[in-house]
Amino acid sequence: MPTMTMTEKPSYLGLLNAISLAESEAGVYLEAWANATDDDELASTLRFVAARETSHGELFCRRLCELGYDLRQKPNPKAATRLARYANPKVPDCEKVGPEREEGDTFADIRQGIASGVYDTMTCNMLQWYINEEADSGQRLREAYAQVRAKAGMAPTKSNGHAAQTDAGPSADAQAIMACMTAGFAKLEKTLEKLAKHR
Repeated sequence: MPTMTMTEKPSYLGLLNAISLAESEAGVYLEAWANATDDDELASTLRFVAARETSHGELFCRRLCELGYDLRQKPNPKAATRLARYANPKVPDCEKVGPEREEGDTFADIRQGIASGVYDTMTCNMLQWYINEEADSGQRLREAYAQVRAKAGMAPTKSNGHAAQTDAGPSADAQAIMACMTAGFAKLEKTLEKLAKHR
């Protein structure tokens, strides 16, 4: 597999930065939700994934430093509102979870980059490990969310990703962390799009 050399500034610094910020942010949301729910099984899953997300944030920050660059903080104007919802025990878990959603391959572009030798060897190995952990975390969350929906008597119908206008708050926020924090992935996808345009 071809691998890039480190003779110039890596083109994927924005990607690593986006992953670090998104994962750290997701860890905070999930831990707050775990502390707010009275569902022990859900809380256990949320804490497990939150620990992974926090770790991912730290590791990708460290990788940036290893490459000779610093993490660039980019405040999320919606972060405080979203965190307040997940930390609020008065908001039911079923509302935070929302309806089941169709999912695509969020990491398709990263996989292509790995196959094409876009990343240096260390970053390549880290991204592959990260993708594997995210897949496992996503499965754990899907199973936990399914249990929440079942307990609430929610029909197992899939949404196209657009929350109902009558209850757009929590369900829309839930879209932001489903499949291991879609909010972070949304940022990640935008970063990937920008990187693709500049290649």
